[in-house]
Amino acid sequence: MSRRPPPPLGLDFVAARRPPSLLGWTLLAFGVLASVGVLHEYQVLDDRRADEARLLARARRSIDARNGGEAVPSAPLKEGEIKPALAAARLLGRDWGGLLMELEGAAADPGVALLELEQDASSGSLRLAGEARTLSEVFAFLTRLEAGGRVRHARLLNYRFRAEDGAGSVVFQLAARWEAGP
Repeated sequence: MSRRPPPPLGLDFVAARRPPSLLGWTLLAFGVLASVGVLHEYQVLDDRRADEARLLARARRSIDARNGGEAVPSAPLKEGEIKPALAAARLLGRDWGGLLMELEGAAADPGVALLELEQDASSGSLRLAGEARTLSEVFAFLTRLEAGGRVRHARLLNYRFRAEDGAGSVVFQLAARWEAGP
């Protein structure tokens, strides 16, 4: 009796791949065509943008050549337009940095913190909101603020005591007039 080897086991752990279906090939073709269409549209728009940029550069060069390199003068302003424009220019030309430096200098005491600033340059009014450790620090801040020179008639509008985490503070609001020359 001869021994025969056992028959080989037919274990296939990897399933056979199904061939792609017609639906799969159709979706692939549609995706490729859509990508080609978007790429073509991008190139057309990019060419159009480049043409318009060249036309704009050529127009600017011709305008500069006609004016001798100077800017094109605008139409003259009427009398009714000049006064508001000059008033706005004066307001914009004020020394805002100087005012802010003065406010920062007056609030240099570590016990005072400015939280809000509201100003109106046309009327010269200034409203400040802040917080201090004590009421005496608020009055010292008012004194330093008026001593700076730009801020005048500073007055305390209101204050309230606030207790948080065992440490009390004073929340205050004040109003003043300010002089901000250019």
